[in-house]
Amino acid sequence: MAVQSVFRLSSREKQRAWDRWMSGRLGHRIQVEERRLARLELRRLFGQVVVQVGGSTGFPLIADSLAPVRFHVVLGGDLPKISHCPVIVAEDNLLPFPTDSVDILVLQHSLDISTHPHQVLREAERILRPGGRLLLFGFNPVSSWGLRRLLSTPLGSLLPWQARFMRRSQIEDWCRLLNLAPEISKHAVYGLPFVKKGIRQLFKWFEYRMAVNEWPTGAIYCVRAKKERNAYIPGKQSPLGRLASVGKTFRPAVGLRRKPILRVVPKPDDASRDLTGV
Repeated sequence: MAVQSVFRLSSREKQRAWDRWMSGRLGHRIQVEERRLARLELRRLFGQVVVQVGGSTGFPLIADSLAPVRFHVVLGGDLPKISHCPVIVAEDNLLPFPTDSVDILVLQHSLDISTHPHQVLREAERILRPGGRLLLFGFNPVSSWGLRRLLSTPLGSLLPWQARFMRRSQIEDWCRLLNLAPEISKHAVYGLPFVKKGIRQLFKWFEYRMAVNEWPTGAIYCVRAKKERNAYIPGKQSPLGRLASVGKTFRPAVGLRRKPILRVVPKPDDASRDLTGV
């Protein structure tokens, strides 16, 4: 029985597969840690327009951001009835945002599952304003999860084991080529990729020591990069102008194959509820 590669899935099927895995125990562990890292970084950064590309449709990492304008770009799938911010359905390598219009951009494993990872990063550089920040999350091949991926069978789960595990140093090299200067990087999730707690408890001490010493062997990493160039270029839109243009219209980028869909959904009653309570 042949199993279809994750890179051959349609955008809608890929988003649904990601949401299914994120709703499981292993995916929940990843989501909780990535939201913790994103919360710490977003509190240090300031921006009026914050965009996230990828991730679970129901729980964006930018939910804790204090920015007045926030958007979550997903590939498709089943859109949630309630979300923390407006949801846009678009291709991750053809984002429907003007050039130099976003202050903070979060890529949650977009490079890991995209068919065109280079183009995704180019689009990230295009829509970021000079001086803007990029937060990029990816799976670390130098980890117990990377070893589990090497030992996975073709009949195993599509995600994350058939996703693209890229070294952090490779991501940083790509960023430098696009004038995105890496600033800091962090690792998280040092536990073994097993659902049963009994097996994980045997290695609890090693997990604790690696986390305390911040070894670069966590299952995930977060890279923060800054778009280099002058912070202000004469003749370009002011921050208020960018805010107005992004808030009013969503014209697709040149060559966009599918018209983006903007869906504004109501915020939940308790928007600050942490994922641990799910």
